[in-house]
Amino acid sequence: MKILLFIALVSIVSAQFDDFDIEDYKDVVNSRNFTGKVVLVTGSSSGIGEGIVKLFSILGANVVVTGRKDTEVQKVAKEVEELSPKKLKPLQLVGDLTKSEVITTLIANTIKTFGKLDVLVNNAGIYPVTEIHQKDLLQVWDQVFNIDLRAVVELIHESVPHLEKTNGTIIEISSIAGIQPISTSLAYCPAKAGLDMLTRVLALELGPKGIRVNTLNPGVTNVAKVDSDRTIDDIIPLHRVGQPLDIAKGVAFLASSDASFITGANLVVDGGLVYNLGALFVRANFGDFDVDDYKQVTKSRNFTGKVVVVTGSSEGIGHSIIALFSILGAHVVVTGRNETVVKAVAKEMQHLSPYHLKPLEFVMNFAESEHIQELVVNTTDTFGKIDVLVNAVDISTATDITSRNLLKVWDIIFNVNLRAVVELIHYSVPHLMKTNGTVINVSSIGGIAPVAYLTSYSIAPYLAYAPAESALDMMTRVLALELGPKGIRINTIS
Repeated sequence: MKILLFIALVSIVSAQFDDFDIEDYKDVVNSRNFTGKVVLVTGSSSGIGEGIVKLFSILGANVVVTGRKDTEVQKVAKEVEELSPKKLKPLQLVGDLTKSEVITTLIANTIKTFGKLDVLVNNAGIYPVTEIHQKDLLQVWDQVFNIDLRAVVELIHESVPHLEKTNGTIIEISSIAGIQPISTSLAYCPAKAGLDMLTRVLALELGPKGIRVNTLNPGVTNVAKVDSDRTIDDIIPLHRVGQPLDIAKGVAFLASSDASFITGANLVVDGGLVYNLGALFVRANFGDFDVDDYKQVTKSRNFTGKVVVVTGSSEGIGHSIIALFSILGAHVVVTGRNETVVKAVAKEMQHLSPYHLKPLEFVMNFAESEHIQELVVNTTDTFGKIDVLVNAVDISTATDITSRNLLKVWDIIFNVNLRAVVELIHYSVPHLMKTNGTVINVSSIGGIAPVAYLTSYSIAPYLAYAPAESALDMMTRVLALELGPKGIRINTIS
């Protein structure tokens, strides 16, 4: 099979003998000339976004400066106009991108002012510290996901009709935090991982429409215009932190004709930092476990006395998981939305249990906070503890960037597949700490590779599902760093 695949790939490569014309080679000289192009950069009144919009202005583009503070937007707009070779006046817009009317106005004003859109750079973002135990976790979580991910989806949704007309390009400013987990960034890392996956899914959907979509992942970047920390410099292979210009150059490349055959890619601009972060946490351990620990493996499938909560356990994968735990002797909690089905499954589990243990039944809507809290309270009231939490509830509705109900489907999937999981873990941690418990998140290969299915007419992607699962995978890695010292293991099954 591998030989046949290799032959097929060689055949594909060999079938194309004609290179581009020599004139196309010569055009590379002018590939950074953006004269006549219209470039919209969100969050461009400061930091990385300011650097990006300034470089595009220097390269001749008409630019749109956006931000939340009027004084900062005006200041950058004035500087950008001075930098423009033709002194082109930028469009200014002040507003909160988490508000739909601001996004609609931003696109409408761009088209009204310049007549088109060639490059959309989604740079706006926030990165507050978040940890699983903090009281305002869900409030901060919602803020991060609304600006760093949901607003990006909505902005692209509104921009696609205009980008189709120009064979335009979309560039997402992500972070190496979307690749490598950071222990104090419980919301930010998953949001950026979701953004990276969104790029790959959109590359499948929008490529046939002539629109390229790529991501740039910066590392530590000096946006405060102060001297960098030498400790950080020392762990970066190139021995310096990034500057906004470093990021802007990468964006200009992705937007240029030089990148005309690049889509769905992650361009990492971090001085090599992402490959060296692990060196900070390496510890030597030469001692093996005792031979008695080896012997205990014979009993490793005995869950007698353990309490296992499996969400979405009234059907599908969750049903199979809870059936096995029942057979292995555990006390189990059956959850689902349909009371009749939950009761039937609970009866089945009691029959499967070698001790005929009666499961706890809990009918719930996973998008409701009070139901999540009640699940944890009822479990600990009934069994006195929680040993294993399996988050298996899942919605996998297909949607694409042009769907009218895109944001409705997006919110449903992210609320159930991701936000509810965070909230349930948040309330479960105090109990899992007492038992040295474990959390298992049931994800999907859709969190690893973009998921789409073929129809008779086009590629129909899981635009919301794949980013949500990718964010779930990253959340697991971040929590592994935070909860490991507390004696709680957390893993994902895809």
